Amino acid sequence: MQAAYWVGHNSQAPLGGVAAHLYGEFDGRDLDPERLREAVCKLCRLHPMLQLRVDADGCQHLDSAPAALPLDVEDMRGLAAQVLEERLLTKRRAWTHRRLDLARGEAAAFGLSLLPGGACRLHVDTDMIAIDPNSFRLVMEDLAALYDRPDRPSEPASHGFFDWLDQVAADAEMAKWREHGRGWWRSRLKDLAPAPELPAAPQAQTAVAESERLAARLSPEERRALERRARDLRVTPSVLALGLFAAVLGRAIGQTRFRLNVPSFWRRSAVPDVERIVGEFSNVLILGADLAAGATLAELCRDVGRQMVELIAHDAYPGVSVMRDLSRQRGSMQTAPVVFTAGLGLAGGELFSETVGRVFGPMNWVISQGPQVAIDAQVAACDGGILVNWDVRLDALPEHWIRATFDAYIALLREVAARPDALDAPPTQANAGEGRNDAANPTETMLVGLLGRLVPGEAANGDTVLTEATQAEIVRFLDRYCPTGLPPRPDLGEAVTPRSLARLIRARSGGASDEIARIFLETTHEG
Repeated sequence: MQAAYWVGHNSQAPLGGVAAHLYGEFDGRDLDPERLREAVCKLCRLHPMLQLRVDADGCQHLDSAPAALPLDVEDMRGLAAQVLEERLLTKRRAWTHRRLDLARGEAAAFGLSLLPGGACRLHVDTDMIAIDPNSFRLVMEDLAALYDRPDRPSEPASHGFFDWLDQVAADAEMAKWREHGRGWWRSRLKDLAPAPELPAAPQAQTAVAESERLAARLSPEERRALERRARDLRVTPSVLALGLFAAVLGRAIGQTRFRLNVPSFWRRSAVPDVERIVGEFSNVLILGADLAAGATLAELCRDVGRQMVELIAHDAYPGVSVMRDLSRQRGSMQTAPVVFTAGLGLAGGELFSETVGRVFGPMNWVISQGPQVAIDAQVAACDGGILVNWDVRLDALPEHWIRATFDAYIALLREVAARPDALDAPPTQANAGEGRNDAANPTETMLVGLLGRLVPGEAANGDTVLTEATQAEIVRFLDRYCPTGLPPRPDLGEAVTPRSLARLIRARSGGASDEIARIFLETTHEG
């Protein structure tokens, strides 16, 4: 994962060139800047990975005696209300798109905004090359403890992240399981579901990374109801949330099969005190969602649960390696641009302990950003209920589409919480109020019609499955007239229809569907 983040950090490919980082804001009261500065200093001694240095060649270093990370304190107490709001928003945007300077050993950053009336906001940013999301929780727990009880002695864990990494790499049993996982995946690669065909943002939008956060909270009553639904299905609440997410996404993109990137943060007990170590322990599981696997949402969730058990059993072979193998097999870079992270089974039951909330206040804003990720969806237990965050790239996705899809997911979670029989609905059937992609994209409808004109006998119906001969004819046409529209050998997947092909054209044309449609019109008139 560290290597993948580093490559993506420096990549100029679509969705690349951004840091994989996690930024959060905590809104509390009466924090003392000097006491907090000293706590940050002690935290750096406790967790050396906060000051990980990565050189130009991607080699990692932990310097023996680095200077402690600074605490950036900004006094906003004298600002007028409107100016204050604008300044906080500007700061949020800057930290959201921040690229920490790893070359200088800056794997984390801490800031404090002093606000009128004794209020304050703590800003914390961490680079995922050094600090995974589970380690972010540990950083906040230890920082709160160091601030709350400054005289309490604290010692680093007996081993560090690189000790753990060396032990895992040298472990013969682990090597055997990695090879077993490699073989398991090798036999399944050819059948792995394609990437989700996400609609492209309009071409006129900025090429600069523009991350936005969509968020909603479910009540404690809704959380308890969803936990009951999960027990009835004999799956975990996280699997239930993942299955419903897959259904909503599939409906929105019109795909029944697609792959999802599901992070895993389990730490192998290769060294003592592993749960006290800050580092990048994450792995990714590549899940093939199949909305046709069951007749109901309940059956879809059970299928997702079964797959997750299999994936976890073979997770010694990393998901990053799976995607590299897939890219080699298919002759082009393969991605999994939609990430789903579930934290409904956290130790302690909540995202943060009572100490963090008491010292720093609630975390009222959090956003993550990562290379090759268009949608990073998260669900976590928080304040007795469930916090749902989607971190999305508005430079890559149409804003109206992603907001409608997010609203549809929240509506489905609430519907399932309110009514057990909501899980009896077919996975491909939209729930009440859920918007479809087709109506919001007239260009897609036009492309379906134009594809029908290109192959009148077979493609007249937008949902007719095309033969391989027809697919080849359409691809030859696109290669001839639209050489930049599709790669030489597009991954069309299974059950190709004019409608799914139109979505592929839109997704891979960089928003140039109108121009492609114009070319279709001109050339088919000529023919």
